[in-house]
Amino acid sequence: MSETCPCCRQPIPEIVDLTVDQSGILVRNGRFAALTRQEFSVFEDLRTAFPRMRSQEQLLTALYWDRPNEVPELKIIDVFVCKLRKKIKPLGLQIQTVWGQGYRFVPVATTGAANE
Repeated sequence: MSETCPCCRQPIPEIVDLTVDQSGILVRNGRFAALTRQEFSVFEDLRTAFPRMRSQEQLLTALYWDRPNEVPELKIIDVFVCKLRKKIKPLGLQIQTVWGQGYRFVPVATTGAANE
């Protein structure tokens, strides 16, 4: 049974058949995606926040928390999200843009985009 969102009290859909390896490999429905360290950090932050959205600032902080002197422009988050979208789409996963606010991880049914 799925959990209930603490904000909207709607059922939270389960992320079915997704295996996440800490080395940056995602596996779902017999397909895999290899993520870079930065992509994996953004993906994990979005996945663990699910169903809530994360702002660009929150994602940037999560990505560079251990390197405060190396923080790039905020726009780098858009670049990582663009690359992530391309890699996770074949797995039936999506990242939704919440206009003016940030991004949200959105699992798609296992019989949808992953089988196209």
